[in-house]
Amino acid sequence: MTHIPKLQLADPREQEDLPTEMLIGGDHYWKIVKDSPPWCLSPSIVLLPSRLRWILNGNRSGVSVNAAAVNLLHSELSGPLPEEEIKRFWDLETIGITAHQDKTRDAKDSAILQAFHDSFRIEDNRRVVSLPKKITTLPSNKQNAENRFRSLETRLRKNTNLRHIYYVHMLDYIQCGQVEPVGPSEEQDTFYLPHHAVSKGKRGDTKWRIVFDASSHEKGAPSLNDTLEMGPNLLPEILAILLRFRFNPVAFVGDIHPAFLQLRLDEKDRDLTRFFWYRVT
Repeated sequence: MTHIPKLQLADPREQEDLPTEMLIGGDHYWKIVKDSPPWCLSPSIVLLPSRLRWILNGNRSGVSVNAAAVNLLHSELSGPLPEEEIKRFWDLETIGITAHQDKTRDAKDSAILQAFHDSFRIEDNRRVVSLPKKITTLPSNKQNAENRFRSLETRLRKNTNLRHIYYVHMLDYIQCGQVEPVGPSEEQDTFYLPHHAVSKGKRGDTKWRIVFDASSHEKGAPSLNDTLEMGPNLLPEILAILLRFRFNPVAFVGDIHPAFLQLRLDEKDRDLTRFFWYRVT
């Protein structure tokens, strides 16, 4: 570059690995890059003139590949192409990605999904759902849950900040009607969920949430998770989501973390999700 006068690059040269701060789409790229010819520094590196000063572009390894590959598909048909064949061709072109993906399910998953739809209803603008149980009775784990709660009490006494966070979250659950106080019960179909707090830090902000453990169980007895059907996977393929994400110029992002708590559990299943906490006065 000795024959090139001193140039001002868009990125400072003293920093080699800069963080990505902006992604520029192809529809705006040529509004930034000028129409002046680029300067070729090597077979693999060029300088592009832009409104942000000069942009160093190319392969850092210095390896250049000049080979080009062209694929040709030739088909000869004596008659018109059937509609099903055309559909299969475009499905192949799009890797099978469609706006609505209907996954194949076996008889068991179909029965579980049908049972969910049959029991689903809406009461007071809240969705009421039932647990997909495969075992009708579940032994109580009250002793295990009490021991876990005593351990949590010890931790809260030693950590004033965590105790305040825990109390605020539990009070919010009660005030929002997401949990309800109940009296003691020794019925067979009663199960207790131990709980603990977990934190997640992001950009200097720490968020806390309470996690309920449905895998807790007494020795030799099943847990609540063991008694529930897993059901079919209803989540769409991540690749399909990413491809559809690029179809439109604007995307909306929302925080749906309270969405799960807006589901109301059927009253006949609520005793299976009890947990220990202090009396609210």
